[in-house]
Amino acid sequence: MVKFLKILKYLISEIADTIFWLTTPDKNFKKAGVFIVPNFFTPELCDELVEQAKTLLSNESKSLGPNSWFYVRGNKGDGRDTKVRQFFGFEHLNENLKKIVDEQTVTNLFEAKLGKKLVLRNCSMMVDEPDTETKRSFHSDNNPPPSFKAFVYLTDVKEEKNGPFSVIVGTHRSRYLRAKNVINNIINDRKITDLETYLPNKEETAFTGEKGTAIFSTQTAFHRGNPKHSEKTRFMLVFYYSLESQGPFPEFTLGKDS
Repeated sequence: MVKFLKILKYLISEIADTIFWLTTPDKNFKKAGVFIVPNFFTPELCDELVEQAKTLLSNESKSLGPNSWFYVRGNKGDGRDTKVRQFFGFEHLNENLKKIVDEQTVTNLFEAKLGKKLVLRNCSMMVDEPDTETKRSFHSDNNPPPSFKAFVYLTDVKEEKNGPFSVIVGTHRSRYLRAKNVINNIINDRKITDLETYLPNKEETAFTGEKGTAIFSTQTAFHRGNPKHSEKTRFMLVFYYSLESQGPFPEFTLGKDS
């Protein structure tokens, strides 16, 4: 009975998601679920943020102050994304980044495309070492209602071997396949956001770009970290967004208690 109710609740959310995307004003974003802005950050700012992060890297998760913390994903012990380390609340560690967050430079662009108000939950920096073995396969960050992320490459990601963010474009609208995955996950007690069992008959797009490139994406699409990442550590900012209409929200604590 509990699983049936979970499935019913999920299916209702898919109906609401259909309505949400019908009212999205930007036709290209509505169709693709992702858009790219080259040269969004200057190379100088990218280099500054990378060099600062290098001085703070550690092999252990730790607090970096009242609003910032460092998370070593590999210490979670589930065998996924073992080469990922991440700073949360990174804008509290860098004045230039804090200014961008306070001026809502990223938020305003995202909201213009969506036609909806967003809440920035966290501004983080992700550090991915080469990893061809433990990358999580296709997944969503959550099932509807949608959440969103803006990614900014701080190092050049010009080839698949540099670890680009990879998406099967347009699959935020692949509701039938998402539903098959989610229902299968609920029935079999799997992680509900895994989308690897039933995949679209469509190739993924690896979003390469020079440092400073920004990628804006809905996180209900089928996506993953590229499994061909074999060269160079990738430094990347990740802005976590939720729809204001879904709030109020609890404190953002991803990785905080690890």
